[in-house]
Amino acid sequence: MSHENHSWSVGSSPPEIRPHSIAKHRVLLQYLERYVNVLTSNKRIPEMRLTLVDGFAGGGVYRRSDNGELHFGSPFVMLEAMKNANVNVQEGRTKSFQLDVEYFFIEKDLSAFTFLQKAVQDSEYAGEAARRATFFNTTFAEACPKIEEQIESRARGGRAIFVLDQFGYTDVPLPLIRSIMQRLPNAEVLLTFATDSLIDYLSNSEQTMKILERVGINFPTSDLTGLKAQQDWRRAIQFLLHKEIRQKTEAKFYTPFFIRSRDAHRDFWLIHLSGHAKARDVMVQLHWKENRSFAHYGKAGLNMLGYDENLDAQITGQKMLPGFFFDETARAASQSLLLEQLPRLICDLSDRIPYSDLFSRITNETPASSEIIKSVIADLKADGVLEIRDKTGTIQRESKIQKPSDLIVKSPQKLLFLR
Repeated sequence: MSHENHSWSVGSSPPEIRPHSIAKHRVLLQYLERYVNVLTSNKRIPEMRLTLVDGFAGGGVYRRSDNGELHFGSPFVMLEAMKNANVNVQEGRTKSFQLDVEYFFIEKDLSAFTFLQKAVQDSEYAGEAARRATFFNTTFAEACPKIEEQIESRARGGRAIFVLDQFGYTDVPLPLIRSIMQRLPNAEVLLTFATDSLIDYLSNSEQTMKILERVGINFPTSDLTGLKAQQDWRRAIQFLLHKEIRQKTEAKFYTPFFIRSRDAHRDFWLIHLSGHAKARDVMVQLHWKENRSFAHYGKAGLNMLGYDENLDAQITGQKMLPGFFFDETARAASQSLLLEQLPRLICDLSDRIPYSDLFSRITNETPASSEIIKSVIADLKADGVLEIRDKTGTIQRESKIQKPSDLIVKSPQKLLFLR
């Protein structure tokens, strides 16, 4: 990422990186490694093709603020993740396997672009980059159509991950993401969105409306006026932004969680957009692993970002909770709420539902991972509220979900009181 606080010049010391950006890089590294691991779990698969796109690559190298040591940015995170993943994939295989990865590194600032090219050439990844990486000295929006075309021509299905670490909120219009998701059904997008900065800027001025139109967001003037009249207006606008991004990108699954920037006193959404529930769950698991580096300002259970009058400060006179930080307190709150909510939801659905269908239905609306949801279902089974059976419905599981196809079956006697 390149902006006014990050400048690179060959022969000079690289810029300082903030702690929240280091957290983003940790998540990116782990997600890329897990992505390959999940998709190559079948040991009979001889090859996997993948394209990694860094839309705002910057100069690739930073200095840490705590100890002054070098810290390598997202282009190097991608290269390292694939090196690690390739080693892991080969373990336990009797036949050869090829991890075929293509990289696109995009940086519009010429000085940062030159710094990045030299840093890669001087690194252990020089050979891999020379064979597999393409560098673009332009904007992401300008490079995107060519990259989409290349991904389409390279492999059926077009597996790709776009890392779009923009500094603000205007460089990646939402219609552009929608184009990626529609043209490449197996693509995923990791988008940084400067939510606080946009909220601070919002007004009913013509200039604001033009900026929002450029981003692809439609906030009617009347909506803004009404929202800013609310006591907890920032949170109300966050909810509306969440809805807009979801609708305008048309992504089936998404994680609208914040990465906290304590040093800059600004919060950013790190949004993961994909077409697969499993991909969404892997990202949520990493939020739990990172613990307090991430947060969201909704609820712990289902309908996490929906409106609830019991949490409306204008009605109750009380402010909403300060946030959900993916810690043990948040885990306990999630389990407690889901123990109440899941039986009611299942009661309204069919008599039996595959776990995979239930998870796909609720995953966008909860910060809980599949691990937490499965543990709650196991507790409900132990209490006699639900039964768990295999996909045929004939074999009853002793304690927990074993396969995605397992059926969750109502226990009529126990669910009567929920009607």
